[in-house]
Amino acid sequence: MNYTTVRQLILGSLFLTFFLFQTNLVLTQAGAQVTSAKNKNPFPIKYTSAVDQKIILKTITLAPVYDNVNGVYANPIQKLLIDLLQNDKVWGYSEFPNISQKIFVENFDSKPNEVLDVLAKTGSQGMLTALITKGPRGLNARLKLFTQDQGIILLEESFLDLNTFEISKLRDEFVILYHNLKNKLPYRGFVLSRRAVEVTLNLGSQNGVSLGQELTLAQILKLNRHPKLKTLVGIEREIIGRVKVTKVESYLSFAQIIFERETGVVDVGAKVLPTEYVSYPMPILNNEGDVISDEKTKVHVEAPRVEERSQPKDIPLDSKSEHIGKATIQGGLMQYAESTSLASGVSVDAKQDFSPTFLLGGQLFFLKDFFVDFNIRQSFFSADHSLAGSTPKDLSYTVSRYSGAIGYIYLIDGTPSGPQVSGAIGLTSYKTQVSATTPVALTSTQTDGISLKLTGIIPLQPEYPFAIGADAQFLVSSNFSESPVSSGSSNSTVTAVSVFATYNYSPTIRYRADLGFESINASFSGVSTRANPSKSTTIKSTSQLFGIEYLF
Repeated sequence: MNYTTVRQLILGSLFLTFFLFQTNLVLTQAGAQVTSAKNKNPFPIKYTSAVDQKIILKTITLAPVYDNVNGVYANPIQKLLIDLLQNDKVWGYSEFPNISQKIFVENFDSKPNEVLDVLAKTGSQGMLTALITKGPRGLNARLKLFTQDQGIILLEESFLDLNTFEISKLRDEFVILYHNLKNKLPYRGFVLSRRAVEVTLNLGSQNGVSLGQELTLAQILKLNRHPKLKTLVGIEREIIGRVKVTKVESYLSFAQIIFERETGVVDVGAKVLPTEYVSYPMPILNNEGDVISDEKTKVHVEAPRVEERSQPKDIPLDSKSEHIGKATIQGGLMQYAESTSLASGVSVDAKQDFSPTFLLGGQLFFLKDFFVDFNIRQSFFSADHSLAGSTPKDLSYTVSRYSGAIGYIYLIDGTPSGPQVSGAIGLTSYKTQVSATTPVALTSTQTDGISLKLTGIIPLQPEYPFAIGADAQFLVSSNFSESPVSSGSSNSTVTAVSVFATYNYSPTIRYRADLGFESINASFSGVSTRANPSKSTTIKSTSQLFGIEYLF
């Protein structure tokens, strides 16, 4: 190998070394640029659950509160709930949109598209509805929360109480409903921000968070709902991290990530799972019913658990209760017709289409769903009879009904604002007093017997403050008698049916209208003290009564 060859090999080696060095430098710089571009977001891994995002609640709107007593309860509870939302440190308040058509809050249960429309118009993530109904056995209230998840109900809290009628007590009950509703959410708070391994949570000392406490973060994957009611009964979730609290303020806390399922998976919106010591604080009201801010008053509320209120199915009713019965007064008209078939083949008739009528009644509960019921109905009128040769022609009538019974009410869905049926057994007496004639045309009569009565009621609330109902009454072992003369022993049947409607005017006043039909049929046999005995008698009446019921 000569000198020239060696020189060429050395120069070639130097050139190759320089080329590889430059190539490596370019690749290194390019790699650095790629790494830099990749790490602009140091936590690139993202897990997103649509359900999880749809139940993040930051702003809540409130639908118009409804009651069936013309706003007696709705107006103060509307003000209270708005006050609670405006003072809430987690939920903000968004005003309900101005809608021209009348709002029936109960319709939101079956019309999720209307819920989503309201949420879209208000920019809210949730909507509250409140419904208050005054029934014959107490006050029933429901507070519901709807979310963006399909626009259907997520949570509901309710109470039924015989003794809660004052507005001040009702305010306290709704504070508990509001508090319990929030604490039934499947999470207690969420991550507001993240920087490196430091996170900010929307929970603080007022929620029970303490320095050094460890909290679990999760993402909600699925909501398990009741198959019929659609309310939340459970969740499916995935634990994505744990944090340790490093600093605590009243409604904020700062924490450090001590476990993370994958780098960057803990992000804004990650849910803080409920623990025994973390919950939403109980709101505080002053004497005027306004919400007091904990920050302003420096009052610390013990946040841990509040027992859920169970809705009783049967409420004891006794003499100490504020509402244990009702008194009824009604007036109206009756159409009366009487026909007697005599042994001679002649029929004697009398009728009156406009007979003034009034009714007084009362009902009193004595234990649980048992009651006593009593009423008196009377009608006064005059009518001409059709018997030829009998005087006077004009007869004076007094038609009366007296009844007393013991009964039981069954609430079909467990609440007094729902459908109900009742049965009663007692004594009933029908009396018809008529002036004397010569010879006898029509006799005074009395029909007594053991009565069996069945009543059904269907409330139309919450859409309307009305209820409709019907009842049927039958007399068994009835006894029919005449005076001053008798046509012999009798065999009688009595039936009475009616339909009625009520309108709730106030917590203690209810309007009532009845349309009733009654029929008494008697046939006679045996020894008669009447010169021309009757073979049968039929008495029919139709009554229209209007009045009020006073609940006490």
